Amino acid sequence: MRLNILLLVAFASGLTAQDTTNTLVDRAARQYRAARTVRATFEQTLTSPATGTVYPARGEYFQSGGSRFALRFTEPNGDAIVNDGTSLWLYLPSTARGQVIKMPSQAGAGLDVLAELLSAPKADYVAVRMRDEPVETHATTVYALSPKKADMPFTRATLWIGKSDALIWQLEVVEPSGLVRRVRFTSVRTDVDLPADALVFVVPAGVRIVDSGSLMGKKP
Repeated sequence: MRLNILLLVAFASGLTAQDTTNTLVDRAARQYRAARTVRATFEQTLTSPATGTVYPARGEYFQSGGSRFALRFTEPNGDAIVNDGTSLWLYLPSTARGQVIKMPSQAGAGLDVLAELLSAPKADYVAVRMRDEPVETHATTVYALSPKKADMPFTRATLWIGKSDALIWQLEVVEPSGLVRRVRFTSVRTDVDLPADALVFVVPAGVRIVDSGSLMGKKP
C-alpha cells in the first residue's frame, strides 16, 4: 500500500512539473493567437555556420490575422519582407538591387518566427524549461523547443518568455542549414492599430518582379 501511495505521489509530482514547464509557453501561445495585431521593434543577428560571420539587423515587425506579417528593416535600411496574405514579397536591396522576389504566401512559414513557434507549440514542439534569465529589464524564463516532426523549418529553438506578461522578449532558432537567427525585441505591443501600409508591399519604380510561381511554370 505504501509503495502504491509513493508511486501515485511521484506520478502526480511529475505531472505538476510538466504542467509548470508548459504553463508559460501555453500562456504565450494563447496570448499571441488571441491578439488582433502585434507590433514590435527588434534587433536581430544572423550567424553563418560556415564562416561564423554575424550579420546584424534591426527594424519593426507587424502581424495581423495569423497569416499577414511584415519585417521592415531600418538596418539594412529599406529591406522588407512582407506577406500580404496572398503573396510573400522579399525585397532586399542591400544584397539584391533592382528586384523583388514574389512567392506564394505559404512560403513565409519560416520567416514569421513568432507565428511558427506560437501557433501550436504543444503539437509541434517539445518544450523544456531551462532557467530564469533577464532580457534587459524583463524577467524571463528560458525554454528550449525541439521539433516533433522532421520537416519543421527549425532544428531547435529557444524562447525567453516574460514571467509577468508572457511576451516573447528574445528568441533564437537554428535552421536546417545551420544558420542561427537570434532576435531580441525592444518593444512589443498587441491589439494596436497598424499603419495602413504596414502589411502592403508597393513595388518601387524600376524594380523588377521575379515571380517564383512563373519560374516553376505556374500562373502568377
